[in-house]
Amino acid sequence: MDYDYTAKSTTGETMTGLLEAPSVAEVHRQLREQNLFVVSAKPAGRRRQRGPSRARFWSPKVSKRDLMTLTSQLAIMSRTGVDLASALQNIAEQCPNAALRATLQKVHEDILSGKAVSQALGNCEHVFGQSYVASVAAAEAAGRLPEVLKRLADLLRSELRMRSTLRTLLAYPIVLASISMLVVSALMFFVLPQFSKVFDQLGISLPAITELLIGISAELRGRFWLWGGLFVAAVIGLILFLRSAAGRRCIDGLLMNMVFVRGVTRSLLIGRTFRLLGTMIESGVPLLEGIRLTRSSIGNSLFRRLFEDLEREVVNGRGLSNTFLETPFVPAAAGQMVATAERTGTLATVTQLMGEFYEEEGETRLRDLATVLEPMIIILMGVVVAFIVMSVMLPVFDFATAAR
Repeated sequence: MDYDYTAKSTTGETMTGLLEAPSVAEVHRQLREQNLFVVSAKPAGRRRQRGPSRARFWSPKVSKRDLMTLTSQLAIMSRTGVDLASALQNIAEQCPNAALRATLQKVHEDILSGKAVSQALGNCEHVFGQSYVASVAAAEAAGRLPEVLKRLADLLRSELRMRSTLRTLLAYPIVLASISMLVVSALMFFVLPQFSKVFDQLGISLPAITELLIGISAELRGRFWLWGGLFVAAVIGLILFLRSAAGRRCIDGLLMNMVFVRGVTRSLLIGRTFRLLGTMIESGVPLLEGIRLTRSSIGNSLFRRLFEDLEREVVNGRGLSNTFLETPFVPAAAGQMVATAERTGTLATVTQLMGEFYEEEGETRLRDLATVLEPMIIILMGVVVAFIVMSVMLPVFDFATAAR
């Protein structure tokens, strides 16, 4: 495949051109050998890209857990002296995932045909990811493949642990809120209308809150097609908005700046990005390329903009610490640690340690938030249910008092 690239030389001169390579990672490797820093590398022409992208769309997925297991096995085998081609063949024979098995067989065949490991993985970049392939390429060039594979396995394991923690902590509040909404809906649509008929037959004068809820219930049941259609349209509109660039920026801004959740999201994102960047630098990936690959792996638009600024600073020959210190959602302590790491030449080690620290802090804050969120949901839904029950029971008490 041909790639259009833009790169900068060591003197700061911008260069563009066309390069034939099997993957973006291979483009970066070839240009690094020419002492060029890649600014961008994109497939040349849209027609060439349609075939592979459509095949990837219809192909089965390889999960992060499968990739983590594979990387751990490769790390163990390579550290015990097993060559990577044999390790891939052994793992492929026992792999239960058909998609991953086919990928490993393809990589194994490419290695046997004389291609480098990084080039063979780069041909399946849609499975392994750009940062994974780039780290392996740098490790292969430096002769540190077992060490880097272990580090990649640890990184994937940390990501899976984080996802599991999120699902576990958010499952109970989500289930609780859903059940509460079902209870309120049942009261509004089934229980309250039955009491309304009884009140009409008895001719009881109803309190204002009871009349309000009965009116709302009657309106929703009488024109369900209208309100149901409006609800569906609102949900579809919200989904489309959230998928748009403006919606994504809005949600990202809320997650990063809302009082109750910003501590969690900031810590988790800083931890994830720092650890990924530190892993790639430690593996031998150049700083500029590591920043670019880290940016491509981030979903939050504010962090993507931060790493665009970092990339621009590095291209212009400046450091990272000033940008971190000037960014409001990055803790000042993190910026100061990066400044110290740049002065001492320990950026890879410091960013990894900070990544681990902020990931643990984010998990702790997430647990605290879930602990507070659960009783708040219970109290809120209890108030709503109590309001509905009061609207039903007040007329009954009035009738009982009048009957005496």
